[in-house]
Amino acid sequence: MLKIMRYEELFLNTYQRFKFLVDRASGSFIYSGGKKYLDMISGVGVNSLGHLNKSVVKEIKKQISLHLHLSNLFWQKAQIMFAQEFLKTLKGNYKLFLSNSGAEATESALKISKLPYGGKRKMFLCFIGAFHGRTYGALSATYKEDFKKPFEPLLEGFNFLPFDLDLVSKELKKNQYVAVLIEPIQGEGGVIVPPDGFLKGLRTICDETDTLLIVDEIQTGVGKTGKFWCYEWDDIKPDIILSAKAIGGGLPLGVAAFSEKISQYVKPGMHASTFGGNPLACSAGRVVIKQVRKKSFLQSVLNKGKYIKEKIQKDIGFQVEGRGLMLSVIVGKDNTEPSFINEFFFKRQIIVNSLKTYKGDTRIRILPPLTISKAEIDIFLNVLYDFKLSNKI
Repeated sequence: MLKIMRYEELFLNTYQRFKFLVDRASGSFIYSGGKKYLDMISGVGVNSLGHLNKSVVKEIKKQISLHLHLSNLFWQKAQIMFAQEFLKTLKGNYKLFLSNSGAEATESALKISKLPYGGKRKMFLCFIGAFHGRTYGALSATYKEDFKKPFEPLLEGFNFLPFDLDLVSKELKKNQYVAVLIEPIQGEGGVIVPPDGFLKGLRTICDETDTLLIVDEIQTGVGKTGKFWCYEWDDIKPDIILSAKAIGGGLPLGVAAFSEKISQYVKPGMHASTFGGNPLACSAGRVVIKQVRKKSFLQSVLNKGKYIKEKIQKDIGFQVEGRGLMLSVIVGKDNTEPSFINEFFFKRQIIVNSLKTYKGDTRIRILPPLTISKAEIDIFLNVLYDFKLSNKI
């Protein structure tokens, strides 16, 4: 603990870190001080194929022997192969902008989406509970006041509505909006799923009002919900798709995919990123896409998600929201402190992430590696059952 306190002197106080130093990580586990901890958050939704996946590591080593950073002044095989693989997951004609993070992907979308309207529209419609990143524009599109208030004033022109198609339609008919920005499942908000058919109805309203639809798949994408992209459950075509987290296989990579309707307006020099599309991240990301796209892999995600849901709801008695292996366990109201829950599981060598939602409940967010085994799932379920008994919830 004394060593950890010394480490804290090195960094800005922006994170509430677990009080241990990681030695290594492999598969579904993090190792420290002779103990192993089951990782039920997988680097906050990043390590879809588990820690230190052999295929990912092999591809990274191969790329290291070729070159690291070159900048986007050069054509790079790693970027091209990644883009080709990424575009196989989409229907329609899209062009990619590669960056380093989800926040950067969001920023590029907010900026470039304005081009088709030539400055005539200035507003963005977002949703109560939304989270889109910590940078200036992305934070402006985020709902939670605790995140925003210390940094106000933020950008103007962001409006927030509940998941209500009538209200959305009435607002978009004012013809002031560049785009609607939505997570198909709200991640940081607590794994909150919009009503059935909401995304499909939203696509229709956007078409009727000539408003762009930006779908933020930064947390939901790359197989977590049992389809490669969560929006596929509603069979729609977004104008812009945002990706990061799992897409880089553990390395920093952000992607914004722009439909032809928008990409035709982009000219050289309008946007750039020095490190965007790093060849190591692109090499790792290509391996992830090829693995996760397999029907058998996505079916295994659905099967494991169904197993978790049924066991928790029937045998333990908590309600569960979400799809596939992107789930939240609703464990109590506001008097249940997330820090207490995290500590309870940590003492039993399980890493979880708990949070309070704008709905007034507390939830355990489940984002395990998509490769997690049934036996590893049972470790979590057994401790969750003990948690309920111990706290008489």
